[in-house]
Amino acid sequence: MKIFFGVILILIGYAYYIEMHNSIFLLIGGGLGGWLIWLPIYARMQNASKKSEWSGLAEGCDYQHYHKLTGIGVNTTTRQVHLLDGDKFKKYDFRDIRDWSYSLKTGGTSMSNRTLAEGAQNHRQNKENEASSGFFLKVKDIDNPEWRVAFPWSENNNKKTEIELKRWMEIFQQNINEK
Repeated sequence: MKIFFGVILILIGYAYYIEMHNSIFLLIGGGLGGWLIWLPIYARMQNASKKSEWSGLAEGCDYQHYHKLTGIGVNTTTRQVHLLDGDKFKKYDFRDIRDWSYSLKTGGTSMSNRTLAEGAQNHRQNKENEASSGFFLKVKDIDNPEWRVAFPWSENNNKKTEIELKRWMEIFQQNINEK
């Protein structure tokens, strides 16, 4: 689909080039610009499709959360936890849950951010912090012993995310440990 729209934009750029006698850079720039515009739109469409699929998989769950192709749902009636990570989806009985925790990593970035190298280092560090943050479940499963569920992350303010992660800790405490 991305290629289709890229070709269309190149053809439009070519027609404009023929009509206006502009340089070849317009042709290349039009195609590249169109591709760069289409990329985030395509990612949002794919995420919306996965979120819709998740809604069907987690139907009947009393508590559920979905973010960045990961999801968690707790069904207190069937006493099951539903987990999604990309294309992996599994259900676990409460007795198969071994441990749960959360992590919210921040820091490790340069304050000055004056050079391109410092900016790249900060970007890499923020991506690492986001990837190691979330809600983690250890389960009785040889193939998938640990699951990570992503939550919204920000380099500046994670107060709402921390409250939501503590809420999930309490959901598991009340439904698995106390029942």
